[in-house]
Amino acid sequence: MSDNPYRDAKGQRANNPVDEMIRDAMRRGEFDNLPGAGKPLQLEDESSVPPDLRLSHRLLKENNLTPEWIMIGKEIDAAHESAVAGLRSALRAYRGRIWDAEHSEETEMARALAEDDWLAAREEFRASIAAVNKKLLMYNLKLPPGFPRRAMVIADRELARLLS
Repeated sequence: MSDNPYRDAKGQRANNPVDEMIRDAMRRGEFDNLPGAGKPLQLEDESSVPPDLRLSHRLLKENNLTPEWIMIGKEIDAAHESAVAGLRSALRAYRGRIWDAEHSEETEMARALAEDDWLAAREEFRASIAAVNKKLLMYNLKLPPGFPRRAMVIADRELARLLS
């Protein structure tokens, strides 16, 4: 005789009253049209979140709330991408204007205007990166323990990377 009440003497599965109730409910269609039927379960891996923050993160997520440091991080990414895209666009315009200047009658004046605009674009980029770095300081201060801090952006390094 088996010690398990849901196994018979031969170790085979015996009728479990709970299993029977579930099968009866399934036959009656009581599990049809349940919310989320046919959709995968939303099982999230929280192994990268410190254990003491998991509950708070889950509550925030379930209530469609975002921690401030995450919002600041997204703002930083968007501002950085915008600054780089603007500088890239200014560089394309500068190179086009230099080419045009070399093939025009007023080469020196056209070249000087292109140089002035390129200088202004670089200064605007540096100002944008200074604003990004200010947000990065705020982000790093608000970041909870256990998450890596983000390094400041060096405008001249970004500029050199774009020019290479």
